[in-house]
Formats: sequence, structure tokens, C-alpha cells
Amino acid sequence: MRISNDFLGDLLRPAAAKPKPTPKPSGPTSRERAAANRVAVLRAVAAHGHLRCADLGAACWPGARYGLQMAQRTVRGLVEAGELLARRNAHGSLSYVLTRPGAAALELHGVPARHGLDLASVSGPTYAHHALTSRWCLHRQAQGFEAWSEYALVNGYAPVTAQQLLARFRKMPDAILIRGANLWLVETESAPKGTPELVRIVSLAEHVGQRVHAELPYTLAGVVVVYDATLNHGARVAKAARERWWRLSAHEQAALASRVTLAQADIGLPLVWRGCTEVPLAQRV
Repeated sequence: MRISNDFLGDLLRPAAAKPKPTPKPSGPTSRERAAANRVAVLRAVAAHGHLRCADLGAACWPGARYGLQMAQRTVRGLVEAGELLARRNAHGSLSYVLTRPGAAALELHGVPARHGLDLASVSGPTYAHHALTSRWCLHRQAQGFEAWSEYALVNGYAPVTAQQLLARFRKMPDAILIRGANLWLVETESAPKGTPELVRIVSLAEHVGQRVHAELPYTLAGVVVVYDATLNHGARVAKAARERWWRLSAHEQAALASRVTLAQADIGLPLVWRGCTEVPLAQRV
């Protein structure tokens, strides 16, 4: 039998290589990153009520070289989509609040949220207090802490409720800080408080080491007072501490004062965050 050359050629010819599968992308696509950025910005605004682009850069891109530009780009898209609304704040710049569609978008991701269209703290007299508290919370979040402002506490977003704190301390803090089982109460001094109110704040240090609430796993680890470092709030807090504890020995006073931290924020105008230095009140008493 004669074998054709075509048949022999087919036997000797190497098999055709199978097409290689298309490699899967090693990371999220640009569209996926943009979607994640949008949700991150919406979540940050929901947690604080209202934030500026500078705050959002610190919240969503901490330490990034172009965090502000990323925030501005993402916010622009969210405003165009109707999920954020720009409002003129009390310092003349723009703050952003959730719209109803923005809150609904977060609800679809399982994040509880409410719109901020009715928030008086954007253009009202409490704006500076709110902005400083929020910016300090973001500063501490970038350091690995959980930080929740009063807005989050009142709206039920934090792992501690406003009712639990009021029941335990008879006072609503401006924020709380959590790491592990430790919880710190935070007070912001953006305008001078009267001495009786400052005495109430420093007296919270007397509860350090105790359970925050019977239903919670947290122990009170300390008290933090946040204020603009250019103002004299630290001296006023120290005066209130001496007034509260003057009957105690020097050793007891120092021990209690060591439980209070003065967070001295370096603030430029208008409310430009440059950093924060923390010192124990014991250095001032």
C-alpha cells in the first residue's frame, strides 16, 4: 500500500499549540477602583454628616500624595450623579452632604445612612467645632483607631450608642476613640467653655479603668481634649483639674491628670489641618 506524502506530512508536522487562556487581571480594574472610591467617599460623608474635599482626602487616601485630587475627582462625579450636594459652610468653603439618592446608594451596600440636606451645622455657629472634631477623628483613624464623632453616635453608626454613654457618664462626648477593648472619651474645645463644664470633663478621668457599660466590652482608657494649639484651652483645662482635685495629694493629682490627654492641633486658616501633638495633662498641672 502506498502512503501519500500528505499523510506522512501530517504525522511529522508538530501539533498546533493550544491558545493560551487570557490572564486574569492581577488587581481591580480602573472601573472597579472608581466604584470603590465612590462608596468610600459616601461612607465617610455618611459617618460625619458633612466633610470638605481636604477631609475626604484624609479619610479615603490617608498619606497619599494626590489624595486631595483623588477626593476632588470622586466628589465631582458624585455631585454630577446627584449623590452628594455641595453646600457653602460657615467658613466660606464647600462642604458636601449626602442626598437622598446618596443615602440610598449606601443602603444598597449594606451601609446605614441618612441624607444631610437638613444639617444646620454646615453653615451654623457649630461648624468649626464639627469640622475640628471630624478632622481629628480622621487623623486617628489613619493611625489604626476606630474614631466616631457625636454625629455617628447619635445616628447609631458606632458600636456604642449615645444612650449607653449618657446613662454611664451623664454627658455626651464629642467623639469616642476605640482600640481593642479600650475606649477614650473625646471633647473638642473650639470655643471657651465655662469652668464648671471643664471640671465635668476632667472628672471623667476618675472613671478610667472601669467598664463603659454593662452591655459593652469596653473599658474607659482615658479622656482626650482636642483644641487649636494657638489658643489657651490647655491652661484652662489644667486650671479646672486643679479646682477639681485640689484636696488630693500631689501624687493622686498627677495620677488622675495622666489619664487626660491634650490633643493640640496645628491648624492653619481656614481650618487647614497640619498635624497634631498630644501631651498628658500631667505636664500642665
